[in-house]
Amino acid sequence: MDKITIGRINSPRAAQAFCDYMRSHNISVTFELYDGLYHLFITDLSSEDFTCAELRDFLSNPDNPKYLDASWNEGTSNFSAPMRLGSSGTLLKGFWQRSGVVTKSLTAISILVTLLTVFGENTTLTRWLTIADPLTWQGSLNEIYSGQIWRLITPIFLHFMVLHILFNMMWLWDLGGTIEHNQSAKFLLFFVLSIGMLSNIIQYLSHGPAFGGMSGVVYGLLGYIWMRSRKPQSGYRLHSTIVVFMLVWLGLGFTGILGPIANAAHLSGLILGIAYGLGWNNYE
Repeated sequence: MDKITIGRINSPRAAQAFCDYMRSHNISVTFELYDGLYHLFITDLSSEDFTCAELRDFLSNPDNPKYLDASWNEGTSNFSAPMRLGSSGTLLKGFWQRSGVVTKSLTAISILVTLLTVFGENTTLTRWLTIADPLTWQGSLNEIYSGQIWRLITPIFLHFMVLHILFNMMWLWDLGGTIEHNQSAKFLLFFVLSIGMLSNIIQYLSHGPAFGGMSGVVYGLLGYIWMRSRKPQSGYRLHSTIVVFMLVWLGLGFTGILGPIANAAHLSGLILGIAYGLGWNNYE
């Protein structure tokens, strides 16, 4: 009998809890690990709509006591989680596996560029990586028009403070890794390059060439996962507190209290990411 995929969850315990809950409704749901996610399946087509609706409720409030009750009453004793908590080696391995080759490469390039430019203090190299040379800029992208097209993307690898790169790499590792595991390395690479270039251009048009950082891409990743998580079958999940925190941080940037911030890149990255997410929800 053919299996019908109804969604994906990134936690084996959450997957088992949902299966136990659906068993209380006499619906059999199974799951299998694939590409770092737990894919949920049913075999009864007639229960698909109901099960998807229940999965949507589960993902929006997994701590509801009814799921714990179902696990207690319906759960089996033969399930074992593939990882044991409490081991530093296991936690480190889990952290490393959370990202894929593209996420790791983007992180490594960002760290390398930041070190080579000495957080922007090496002005000779930094001037070659900004969208236009800030010292000779006269209002146009002459360098790009002359063939230096790398400048469209390289500003995302520039970081000027320790907290700046730590903040961006943390979110890139988490959000980028989620997309890479959920979809593919090629999709993430396309996403980062397109969002990066577009947010760089918008920031340039807004405030000139003196900017850098992965933040526009990070907000694009956030917007994409935020929208994708609204569709339970997508396998994406994003806690509302993360969205609130990032939106508050975005708003604080516009007040000026955080210092010079590439606000146009942040906002445009978020809007583009939301557009990508909504479009993919309709496409999939």
